Amino acid sequence: MTIASQTLRARVARFIDHPKFLIRCFLAFVAIRLAFVLFLPVQPSSDASWYLARGIVLSESGSYSQNGIPTAYWPVGYPAFLGLLFALTGPSLLAAKLANLAFAACSFWLLYFVVRSLSGAERAARGALLLLTVYPNHIAYTPLILTELLFTMLFLAACMCLLGKRTTMYIVLAGILVGLATLIKTQTILIGPALAFVAYCDHWRWKVALGAGIRAVVVGIVALLTIMPWSLRNYHVFGTFVLVSTNGGMALLAGNNPSVVGDYRIIFSDNDPLVAQARFSVADQVGADKRAAALAVNWILANPADFLSIVPKKVFWLWGPDGEAEWQYQAGTIFYDDTVRWFRSARIVNQAYYVVVILLFFWAFFRLVKSRPSGLRPYFGYILAGLLTALCIVFSGQSRYHFPVMPFAFAYVAWALTGMPRNCPNKPVTSLSCPTA
Repeated sequence: MTIASQTLRARVARFIDHPKFLIRCFLAFVAIRLAFVLFLPVQPSSDASWYLARGIVLSESGSYSQNGIPTAYWPVGYPAFLGLLFALTGPSLLAAKLANLAFAACSFWLLYFVVRSLSGAERAARGALLLLTVYPNHIAYTPLILTELLFTMLFLAACMCLLGKRTTMYIVLAGILVGLATLIKTQTILIGPALAFVAYCDHWRWKVALGAGIRAVVVGIVALLTIMPWSLRNYHVFGTFVLVSTNGGMALLAGNNPSVVGDYRIIFSDNDPLVAQARFSVADQVGADKRAAALAVNWILANPADFLSIVPKKVFWLWGPDGEAEWQYQAGTIFYDDTVRWFRSARIVNQAYYVVVILLFFWAFFRLVKSRPSGLRPYFGYILAGLLTALCIVFSGQSRYHFPVMPFAFAYVAWALTGMPRNCPNKPVTSLSCPTA
């Protein structure tokens, strides 16, 4: 290591270790995002306008419906939150955007405690917060009426419980949070219990694995009980069991048909023959969901080589691009065309930042493996990324799906840059921190 790099590392360390770093970083975190909320007007479009409309209807009538027809096409969690918020404030874009700021601020502190629980390293936790504070895509999401910030907050809270004390209260609370997060993104019901097993499996012994499995089952059961009132509502409305939403079949078809380009865009193509055969309508959404799922499964079984050939596309669309928040600005800001160079430049800077973080995330994995940790718990963030990738291979890849993984990427990058493997060469550990003597 050169003298210049040693000096730089020393300065960064002094900056992060400063007693007032946390409060200064938090104030900068909030100030940057508040400026976007107050001074960068963006009107909801596409998904955002749908969420806003459903939230307004919920606040006024208590009905989750579209054009007067009860729906469960998209998960109810975020529209339900907007409905509760608007019942207090009236329909207000500013209130929704300030709520996003509150979710982001909570995520700041949740990430701090998650990294502390996972690594036991204060400097790694502070480094992760710094990386999150200046992450352009996270900043850009703050004024957008989308699910990502609320979901990430709930997901981080669930992870904090899973990685925290192993008491009944923490396990039950983790299950409740997984259930609430599932009402926003349905796939969480699969990911949550799997991560519970990982969090509790901190040794390579069968008794530990058995205990982890039992706790994971408890988390799953509590999550299902949390969801159950909504599932009962769906049964009452549709006359059939619908766990959370009726868009699983369409999501499967979007990623598995001969016209697929690797991301979600095919679902909006009225000219696609398989999508047309699904005959989607709000009034017949359950039937359309079943038809779409059957069409997708039949296509996979009839074209296994084609299915495998589009897997790299799906993985690329999941992990390759970043900065998708720009799309909302492109559609919802009246001055976008006049300032397109600034938006494009910001997107390029964000993409460069993202690529560096992902490369360091991979590098940190090899550093972690080299340190020979015990059990699955130290690999928590990487297993999360693997589970998400597996789901995208089955369904479709979208860059926004990796949004809740980014805090964990920052955690591992910050941990690796603080040099734990160098300090603990060839010593088995049960977390990301060095074992005490």
